[in-house]
Amino acid sequence: MTRAGGSDMMLFNVLRTRANINMRTVVALLVMAAVSTTMVLVIVNMASSQAEEGTISARLLALMALSLIGFIWSQHTADTLVAGEVERILHQFRLSLFDEVRTSSPETLETVGQGPIQAAMTQEMQTISNTLPMLMNGIQQLVLIVFVSLYLAWLSLFAFAMIAVLAALAVGIHLYRIKRINAAVREAAEDEGKLFGGLTDLLDGFKEVKMNSLRRETLLSRLKTRSERTRDTKATIKQQWTRETAAVQLAFYIMMAAMVFIVPMFTSDYHDVAVQTTTATLFLFGPIGSTIMTLPAFNDSEAALAKITSLQEEIGDALIKQHQHEANATDSKDASAPLTDITEIALNDVRFTYPGPTGGFSVGPLNASFKRGEITFITGGNGAGKSTMIALLTGLRAFDSGEITVNGTPLNIDQLQNYRDQFASVLAGYHLFDALYGIDPIDEDKVNALLNQMEIADKVTLENNAFSTTSLSQGQRKRLALITALLEEKPVLVLDEWAADQDPHFRSVFYEKILPDLRAQGKILICVTHDDRWFHLADRIYHVRDGQFDDTST
Repeated sequence: MTRAGGSDMMLFNVLRTRANINMRTVVALLVMAAVSTTMVLVIVNMASSQAEEGTISARLLALMALSLIGFIWSQHTADTLVAGEVERILHQFRLSLFDEVRTSSPETLETVGQGPIQAAMTQEMQTISNTLPMLMNGIQQLVLIVFVSLYLAWLSLFAFAMIAVLAALAVGIHLYRIKRINAAVREAAEDEGKLFGGLTDLLDGFKEVKMNSLRRETLLSRLKTRSERTRDTKATIKQQWTRETAAVQLAFYIMMAAMVFIVPMFTSDYHDVAVQTTTATLFLFGPIGSTIMTLPAFNDSEAALAKITSLQEEIGDALIKQHQHEANATDSKDASAPLTDITEIALNDVRFTYPGPTGGFSVGPLNASFKRGEITFITGGNGAGKSTMIALLTGLRAFDSGEITVNGTPLNIDQLQNYRDQFASVLAGYHLFDALYGIDPIDEDKVNALLNQMEIADKVTLENNAFSTTSLSQGQRKRLALITALLEEKPVLVLDEWAADQDPHFRSVFYEKILPDLRAQGKILICVTHDDRWFHLADRIYHVRDGQFDDTST
């Protein structure tokens, strides 16, 4: 993907380097639209002169029609071409980000953060898509200003010079004042973000707030202060915009006054073209205003595109480090060997340390084996390293040293995705999809049987290859997640504290019925659990303490 870096005119650089259309064609169309609009002005002035003499020219009427047709066709064609091309480029950006997220490890996503990715996919791309019509209109209006100015200079060079000086002065002052307004807008956005953050505290921490009156009063006082600050800032911004709008209108009126009061004082033949120059001046007001209003939209698009490309660079750099880490941690021979008929997976001296300035939490050395037709329980206290061990075992995290073997053969980096594909799982912090992605074909009879086995057939049905609802209790949602995992029919099933949210009855069903049935099917079953009441059902138990399996593991 092309890196736009931090260069100026980033949006135009992206269009120039990535567009499939010829941008010269677009420029030619915009020039044609501007020339056509200028011709409308010229024809109106000529027709006005003839109307004063009581005549109407059919030739001018025909030229007017042709000019209008030329304007509509060229402007519409240019807008359609560029809009379609920008949406195609944004589509490529989205697909690229999707692919980079797909290949990212948990560490990579933690480094980048979900917030910037979601913002790039939604807010930033939406900004570019929405502001593009304004940008194209602004470019066309800028070209139109050039041609109308040439026409004005042809009518009266002094009038043109007067308008140019006044317009340049007005635009300069306006842009300076706009910078101050934009700074206030950013300040208001920050205040509003803090206000929403406080509202999140109030809603998410409702029980804690309800139970502590002092905390409640302090939080509400802070929310009130932030709300007042947001109110004052936004009110000030509206006042500034009102003054700025009035100032722009005043500048236009001063230009009009200059045409009829000042210019005649310095020219002797101005009376011959006074009406035409005044009309041309009036005609300029719209394009000048549109061009000025385009600048904030252009800045927004540039900022949005800068964030997207910066995010891609950050993900790209993180992925390079990730791939280097994975390559160092796994063997590279027998790259094409497929993983089939898995009977045993083993961890051999696997070590991992979370990155940190002084070294983070370490796991390992880990030595364990997981066999077909066996139930393996992973136990240990909170923070002992159980979830990290599961992430290493399933290939979600790359380990620092050691090896994973499948049927006695070391796993290599080119087999890593194929290895991950052998696992079905319901991990801590799982996400429940309503649709059954990646399961094709879907056996409706099996789905219904599993819904009955999980005792939620009266709450959920299969509709159009998706669950009818996922708005259930936490325990019932986990049952849906387990159904999805079982439908994948993978040889290895990993469950992280799956039974923790089940009621006592279904917890018994899980340990005494579901797990033995799955063992009988020949699956490799790995369960993180604290339920010592059912430890006797496991074929082997590994107890994790301080990132290692202790001597009580059996």
